[in-house]
Amino acid sequence: MRLSGDAAITLVGVQKGFGEQWFVNVGFWLKQLGRDEPDRIEQSHMYFRLEKLFPQHREFILEAGDLAAEGQLSAHHKFLRVFVDEIAGGLKQLGTAEGLVDAYHAGRLTAGLVTKAAKELLARTT
Repeated sequence: MRLSGDAAITLVGVQKGFGEQWFVNVGFWLKQLGRDEPDRIEQSHMYFRLEKLFPQHREFILEAGDLAAEGQLSAHHKFLRVFVDEIAGGLKQLGTAEGLVDAYHAGRLTAGLVTKAAKELLARTT
């Protein structure tokens, strides 16, 4: 999935993890830092696993992606509801210039990859 905003492009996708686990990854590509838009999340200036950005939903996000878990199906249904009702809007807000700067200064973007250029840009923006 891809959402293009004024300041950033937000990318969302899934990745096979260990065993039967799948993860949802989120990348933010900052328009100020590059001309060539990414076609993969790993090419973004910042990327994170979804449960790191929304730790209040960590348990069911991970269970929804664990195909071997007994409660996977119910967790998957809950994940879809919460994604539509809450997480999608949170990602839209986070993917704005103001949202990323606020999240950076609040320490919310520490559990993922943030390139040096992105850190410098966000640190000097208030």
